[in-house]
Amino acid sequence: MARNPGRTVFIGNLDEKVSERVLYEILIQAGHVVGLHVPSNKESNSRKGYAFAEYETEDIAQYAVRLFSGLVRINGKTLKFVIAGHDKPSSNDNKSVLLNHVPSSNGNNPHIRW
Repeated sequence: MARNPGRTVFIGNLDEKVSERVLYEILIQAGHVVGLHVPSNKESNSRKGYAFAEYETEDIAQYAVRLFSGLVRINGKTLKFVIAGHDKPSSNDNKSVLLNHVPSSNGNNPHIRW
């Protein structure tokens, strides 16, 4: 559960192979990310396909939703962005930004947690 729901963005339709580092690098384009949480299945240790990003302010979180909705596509999946607790993602009819997951060369992926 998000500590500050108004400042927290739910990211859905996330490919389980996308690293936290790649996701973080995208999210910081909107503003300062205070926390990033990508839940995993405890039994299989696989990612659940969604994440939560907490931004510094509610304004930045709302801007991130408007900026990224319908635009970010990673590994063939268009990510969905919505303020945590809201039930409908925003849509954006602009062209998608295509990103392919590229593993880090040194195998290090920083873990950004709350």
